[in-house]
Amino acid sequence: MKITFIAALLLIAGNTFAQESPTPPTTGDWDPKIYQVGKMYPGYIIKLDGDTVHGFLKADSRCSIGGMGSSNQNTAAFYLNESDKKPVAKYKPDEIKGYKIADKVYESIAYSGGLLKKPNFNLVVSDGKIRTYEWYSTVENYMTLRQQSGESWQDYDKRCYEVKTIFAKDPEAPIELGMLGMQFAKKMPDLISDYPELAQKVANKEEGYRFIHMFAVIEEYNKWAAAQ
Repeated sequence: MKITFIAALLLIAGNTFAQESPTPPTTGDWDPKIYQVGKMYPGYIIKLDGDTVHGFLKADSRCSIGGMGSSNQNTAAFYLNESDKKPVAKYKPDEIKGYKIADKVYESIAYSGGLLKKPNFNLVVSDGKIRTYEWYSTVENYMTLRQQSGESWQDYDKRCYEVKTIFAKDPEAPIELGMLGMQFAKKMPDLISDYPELAQKVANKEEGYRFIHMFAVIEEYNKWAAAQ
């Protein structure tokens, strides 16, 4: 009876957390009719010294299958000309700051989907002093999944990938959205401490400044930071 009661409490808490979780911004379109793996797209790379070099990049998959192989998250194949047969270089996340391919911008930050602080290219979702990113991984049974009759491409895509939302003020100290939870009022004020008024509102859990409003808080902070 006691175990059943505890399980019920955990279920209620989990449902409450899901209902109160903030909704991340939307990302670029991965529809294969728009973004095709193997196709060359215009873009650029940003070198470690900040220099930007324009050219073309060959589209790779959004993530490795089961963590194995190349993908947009671990390699950037850069070409100077669209007709080139070989890339100038295939850059790793510790060799450049980031790159752009088509409408997608990637930056190298110390996040690779787990506890290790290994640099990888993460997809930029929103810009600003605090940036929001997405990290992709395939589901466990990815290789056996097939699009069902009548199933939309969007629904099929959701079944194939797991997506983690990451944000970072410092590329060496990224934070997972899921790691905040009930500690939002404690952790977020430290991240935005240079804007004391906003940090105090979050710490006080004022209406409109709680975990569910996280992305609105980040947007407000970024607008303030841009004006300084």
